[in-house]
Amino acid sequence: MSLPETRAIIVTLPTFLRDVIATLAEDRLPLNIIADLDRRADVAAALESLVPDLVVVGLRAGETDDVGRDILARIPSARVIAISDGGRNAYVHEMCACRTVLLDVSADALATAIGAPLPRV
Repeated sequence: MSLPETRAIIVTLPTFLRDVIATLAEDRLPLNIIADLDRRADVAAALESLVPDLVVVGLRAGETDDVGRDILARIPSARVIAISDGGRNAYVHEMCACRTVLLDVSADALATAIGAPLPRV
């Protein structure tokens, strides 16, 4: 069974890391790079018009991966991978659905799940 194609946007990624991504696309993954952006200013419009499944962003020297969270806020259906300057570290941001089972739920357990403070006795 083949994997579905992943539509990706590459943002401010150094050439050598772009080559690594392209090689992965050729050899291992059904990856379609639909945009390769050199300016962060172009990201918002690209996200809106292209609606990618994946955004790979190169971090600048000293920059934190908060940019990944910012991009994810704009397109929560995507996975965002922020790669550190030099490519040593990568940070994956994605929305994750979570399910917790509360069997024989009590008022305290339900209040905890909601996040409300428990009543003081």
